[in-house]
Amino acid sequence: MNFQPDYYHGDNRVVRAILNGWSISPIIKARSGRPFTVTNGNVDANLDGNTNDRAQVIGDPHLDDPTADRWFNIFAFQRNVAVPGVITNGNSPRNFLTGPGYQSVDLGLSRDFRFGETWKLRFRVEGTNIFNHPNLDQPNASAPANIASPGDFGRIRTAGPMRKIQFGLRLTF
Repeated sequence: MNFQPDYYHGDNRVVRAILNGWSISPIIKARSGRPFTVTNGNVDANLDGNTNDRAQVIGDPHLDDPTADRWFNIFAFQRNVAVPGVITNGNSPRNFLTGPGYQSVDLGLSRDFRFGETWKLRFRVEGTNIFNHPNLDQPNASAPANIASPGDFGRIRTAGPMRKIQFGLRLTF
């Protein structure tokens, strides 16, 4: 979407030439959090050849106020122990927890300045994530062998990109 309002309607030609003619191009992106599954760490407990088995749920994993250091209740899980000769599956449902949402506003602002009949100078400034909103990535959902030493289990250690601004000039003749 490109929006080109005229802000100044007064008689001063210089002020009108500076303030009018700007184009605004916003992009607004938002989504809810992505679902994820708590897995069993690096153990093939159900002997299917994959190490993405589900962990055991032993309590309520939801927190009232999740933070990047503790996105879900890590003490609601335990590792599904592999027993030789016995196929064991964890009871953790697939995709039953939700990660953080995403919201970002990108904005472009441009203005064409004409010189004579054929020369045109375009000034453009573009910003991504202009409000510098932190967009957290998914938490570590791999249950450790010992929940008393959780490491990064339940924590978010990375985030999306911060605000970036770039300027540009383009001369057309």
